[in-house]
Amino acid sequence: MKRIGITGGVGAGKSQVLERLSSRWQVPVIHTDLVARAIMEPGQEGLRQVVEALGSSFLEPDGSLCRPALAKLIFEQPEARETVDRITHPLVWRLVQEELDRLENQGKAAAVVESALFDQESAAMFDELWYVWAPDEVRTARLMESRGYSLDRCRSMMASQQGDEEFRRLADRIIDNSGSWEDTAARVDRLMAEICR
Repeated sequence: MKRIGITGGVGAGKSQVLERLSSRWQVPVIHTDLVARAIMEPGQEGLRQVVEALGSSFLEPDGSLCRPALAKLIFEQPEARETVDRITHPLVWRLVQEELDRLENQGKAAAVVESALFDQESAAMFDELWYVWAPDEVRTARLMESRGYSLDRCRSMMASQQGDEEFRRLADRIIDNSGSWEDTAARVDRLMAEICR
């Protein structure tokens, strides 16, 4: 089974590429942010370990996670963010690996994992890493149109993410999504035809 990691900055068009892979090529898609959310549900390993490390000030009365409270703690205490990342990242990637193995055992030809961030270690899990790219001005225009964001909000979101150089350093393929969607879709189709041959 071909294991493909997909990343890219906000507004670059990752969602469109993932939708194309899912609908046109029936490729299963795993979103790391959904896995990260799942491990912080009550009774899950991630939440249990984070509470052990940082206390329970960010829990609701029913024991579920109050995300704004945890976000506030992480914002005010950078070491708390490091603790959360140290606990959750390995758990997320372990579950992703287990899901990829399960899909391979089902005989899938390819599977895709979408993540805002890959490092050397997580990148090593994949046969290929694709970086969906578009220039900043195109990304900004898309975010303002599709999500109604202000220019300042777009800029601050983009500034908070990895830079273009870091994305390119790990990527095996750059999916240029700066032009029309039809061009990008055709490029994705060519890649998948090659992979599935």
